[in-house]
Amino acid sequence: MNIHQALIRSRLQTGGGGLMIVSGGTYYFISLLMALYRSAQAMNDTPLVQLGAMIQSAVAALYQLTAPYLGFVWHSVPTLNQADLLTYDNLLFLGFLGVIIVGKQLMLAGRRLRERIRQILKHTEDLRWQQSVMRGSGGVSINADSVAQVNIYQQTMPPNPGGEWWTRPWGILGLSIIGGYLVAVLAKLTGMV
Repeated sequence: MNIHQALIRSRLQTGGGGLMIVSGGTYYFISLLMALYRSAQAMNDTPLVQLGAMIQSAVAALYQLTAPYLGFVWHSVPTLNQADLLTYDNLLFLGFLGVIIVGKQLMLAGRRLRERIRQILKHTEDLRWQQSVMRGSGGVSINADSVAQVNIYQQTMPPNPGGEWWTRPWGILGLSIIGGYLVAVLAKLTGMV
């Protein structure tokens, strides 16, 4: 991979990771709000009626504010079931957590790659300046045009010393959660569970 390809890869990883964090986080947060709302509804039969009413009104106010923009999310979030932890909706909720973790790892990998590119470009520029100084006869003369004309984007990138994002502990955890979710969904769809 050359530096130009690494730049594109860095942007894709950062953007894709950010998109995964925002979308997974939105579903995760709204699902938590809906679970809180349902728990507050259950409080109507207890002495904590006022607390339940406050929670319900706060969630309802958030719904009113965000429904024009995120109505499809509010209607499609999973319903958490505290009695049976292996329901489809609970697994989907856990899947959103896996998406957030993988998105964060992608974003970090993109940032690390961007930092490596910046360091390589700086090092290449410094080397080019040194070469320009060495070629000068007698006095020191630096030709800035020749430094600017170097196509450093076609140089190959050195190997990543830290490894890929999916080999790091959080990447493994996120992919394990998503993989477990997919296996559970397939088991439910095929009638094994």
